[in-house]
Amino acid sequence: MMRNAVAAGVITEQERFGLHGLKHRGVTDSKGDKQEASGHKTRAMMEHYNHDLPRVEPADDN
Repeated sequence: MMRNAVAAGVITEQERFGLHGLKHRGVTDSKGDKQEASGHKTRAMMEHYNHDLPRVEPADDN
């Protein structure tokens, strides 16, 4: 599928991705209950696919 997409000019060679990466992206981008949305039975497995970065406040300059 990736070879066909590159050959058709849909994506470039540098934009190739693994299809399993779609699972990671889907879990990460899900709103609400990510475990329910992904169908994983355990939180640990859901966290394996979730690549959200925590949002933190910047350090105070004082």
